[in-house]
Amino acid sequence: MPKYAQVTWLFVALTVLGSLSAHAQTQQRGPSTPEERTRAVRTAKSLRTDPLTTTTQVDREWLIKWLIEIPDISVKLCSNFLGDLGNSENGYPGAIIASMMASEVSFIIEHPDKTKDSDAVYFAGVEGALDSYQAIQKKELNYHLPHLDELVQKREQGKLKEYVHTDVTGLNVSSGSERESL
Repeated sequence: MPKYAQVTWLFVALTVLGSLSAHAQTQQRGPSTPEERTRAVRTAKSLRTDPLTTTTQVDREWLIKWLIEIPDISVKLCSNFLGDLGNSENGYPGAIIASMMASEVSFIIEHPDKTKDSDAVYFAGVEGALDSYQAIQKKELNYHLPHLDELVQKREQGKLKEYVHTDVTGLNVSSGSERESL
């Protein structure tokens, strides 16, 4: 994907997130409810198995807005793990990134004792993104992203956790570099 397209996509995403965040701050709300957490876990599973349905897209939008609004659950979005996902004109970067984020949220909800374990949280996110990618490939047989194909191979070889750990260490999780927190 051309650099200008990446920058444009990132700018639009950050602008939308920023305006939603500003709106959320003026509408202070309480922590997530058990029903919302259940929906978030269900959404993560849907994004992993069938990310392109209309219902899943509606749930994906809800999940992003919900994450911005709630004060008790947050994830650090790091798409560096996934490499170049292309753009929405010739691919599905939004679905794959949303699956990554939703899988991290689901992991945090299901394993509250591991919230601070960056390796485990990011691994759950990468796993979710790869599941989503492979689900998309079942519908779009010619859809391939070289870096994700390599990650699928690493997963099949049992080397994905090592890859995530190395990347987390290299990006210095404690300082939050290269990550956008939601």
